[in-house]
Amino acid sequence: MSPLPSNAFSLAAIVRSYKTQKQSQEQKKQQYVLVHERFPRGWWLPGGGIEHKDSTPVDAAVRETIEEAALPQCGDLPVMTHLLSLEQTQGRIRFIFRGEWCDDDEQSILKCPPGDDDSIEAKWITWEEINNFKRRRKHIPREQWLDDGNDNAHPLSSTTSVNHPWLRAHEPLTFFGMLENSLQQNESIPAGLKLCQVEDKDEVVGAFFSRSKESCQSASEVQTLTIQGRATFLIHLKCRLLVYDSENQLFATMSSFVDDQNEKTLRQLTDEMISQFASLTFETGLQRVEYTAHENGRDATLTVFPYAITSSNQDFNDVKWVSKDELADSLDQRLAAHLLSGQGNFADLNILRDTECAMQ
Repeated sequence: MSPLPSNAFSLAAIVRSYKTQKQSQEQKKQQYVLVHERFPRGWWLPGGGIEHKDSTPVDAAVRETIEEAALPQCGDLPVMTHLLSLEQTQGRIRFIFRGEWCDDDEQSILKCPPGDDDSIEAKWITWEEINNFKRRRKHIPREQWLDDGNDNAHPLSSTTSVNHPWLRAHEPLTFFGMLENSLQQNESIPAGLKLCQVEDKDEVVGAFFSRSKESCQSASEVQTLTIQGRATFLIHLKCRLLVYDSENQLFATMSSFVDDQNEKTLRQLTDEMISQFASLTFETGLQRVEYTAHENGRDATLTVFPYAITSSNQDFNDVKWVSKDELADSLDQRLAAHLLSGQGNFADLNILRDTECAMQ
């Protein structure tokens, strides 16, 4: 059976940064972008569907942030820094990124009311302020949003919207909460995997997003797919597991491939492979994620590089164990060297989800 296409989405949890080092006490509180979407959606993270014109999910996150949150004359672009979550469900995949956006108080770059077709406005919000927002109710009568039931009135002028703002869904609480926790724990490295450039050969651990260099085709030449007007993609999955026997200081590698992301998720692939070593495994993590868009504009390959550290290899005689330098692939050698270095920067396997991340 041929692979089924999937809708792909990018969301951005944007943190405010400043050009100058001098900050007021209020500025020392971490602030996040929150977007007031059109009726009946409420407030949410900037983000939306990945389009065929987007080179990668990272580019989609930047584009969506600009469209939904920025003033037309905004010159500074947000910079995505980390992959926070990679979520797969049937016919759907979501990338959630951490980003930074420079905005000095003197001249805010965020959109003001009445906004445009993409959104009403955007605001810098602290964690304390986000927690004052209400969760979305399933059914909100339109007359509660519009003054006197006047369809021409703007939702922002409604007392319900102004005095009792509500969140479209859990994502702001979930991902801003994740970033706030990193801040409170004084972690120098935010949660997730750092975004790296493919051409940077010094980087081995992180999230790498790229598009095939041969993909510079005109729009008429690209064989795109759409479902109900939304771009879709054929996403092929790979998992490359690195296992380290800490007692004998030996390594083993295993690979698995799925042609259709609707057949099995990356988390399922990873768990199945690691489960073979479960009896002696005491540490697992994720070192690397690679996303490569194919030249036809519709296919993409998504590869993850988890690791597992075992206390022995005595129960795994059918696995080929070698020293670091005997690993056949140079990338495996570099990942093994980084694992031995103790430098860390790894992500928890929970970054890979086969459900959309729910608020804890």
